[in-house]
Amino acid sequence: MRRREFMTLISGMAITWPLASYAQQQKGPLKRIGVLAPYDRCPLQPDHIIVRRLEELGWIEGQDFLFECISTVGRLDQLQELARELVSRRPDVMIAASYSFIRALKRETTTIPIVMLSAFDPVGTGLVASLALPGGNVTGVAWLSLLPKRFELLKEIVPNLRRVAYIGSASFGDVSSSPEAENRKTTASSFGFTWEIFQPGVVSDYDEIFARLAAEHFDVAYISTLPFNSQNQRIICQLALRYRIPAVGEHIYWARDGLLLAYGQDYDWSQARALEYVDKILRGARPSDLPVQQATKFLLSINLKTAKALGVTVPPALIGRADEVIE
Repeated sequence: MRRREFMTLISGMAITWPLASYAQQQKGPLKRIGVLAPYDRCPLQPDHIIVRRLEELGWIEGQDFLFECISTVGRLDQLQELARELVSRRPDVMIAASYSFIRALKRETTTIPIVMLSAFDPVGTGLVASLALPGGNVTGVAWLSLLPKRFELLKEIVPNLRRVAYIGSASFGDVSSSPEAENRKTTASSFGFTWEIFQPGVVSDYDEIFARLAAEHFDVAYISTLPFNSQNQRIICQLALRYRIPAVGEHIYWARDGLLLAYGQDYDWSQARALEYVDKILRGARPSDLPVQQATKFLLSINLKTAKALGVTVPPALIGRADEVIE
């Protein structure tokens, strides 16, 4: 009996080994996903939303693919060089958020697919030919400009807006000529306030900016999601609270960190849709055939703890419309 069991085991192994070897050969080499990251978490951790979503789509890191991740933290002034480095690694597909990152990658390659996690007005900025038929090597998720809606909501809390600070970033040049500049002009005209633009270049600039906003009695600060601001999100939120400046951000994570109000696209939804395109491209689809998607879900978050600290009242009707209320 022992001899028969042993021979059966050996026979089974003889069959299994070639099949396993054949399956591995059929699977081919690991795919590589390039990430031009606005954060310092490179490599990405297992709990990162990108890793989790790819697993849901059937891609296991280390088994099916590897990340080529380059962090831009502390190196935004070298953005083009970092994009060139990522392209030189020849990933199968690349992902990035924000116009500046995607543009930097697009300048370096016309063949490697680029998937936008988010980008404002990709047609107007020349990233794609059209939403329906993007052409070229770029597709993904487009974000809408929601400036008017944000100020419509904000005026319910701070009705007498006169002076508004726009916090941009020196790393990306003069924001007065940025893709959203005309939209800012129209919004200010519609709501009867004036913008003043601030462009921090180093972290210490934020303290100086908010000290000035408090000394000169600015009514509100608008925080753009340019990469330098995103990399210093918690610092900005702490300073806005310390200097008692009502501030509005572009997605709910800003309110969670302490801003008074945030309204924007559902970032998790956007990333999930973009990663579905990564999946399709890795399976053979061409980015030029994948229409750019636009968000259909928007989230309003209000931080009542911050409102109390600032001494402002949030109308109950606005609280009732919020997707998230932080108390």
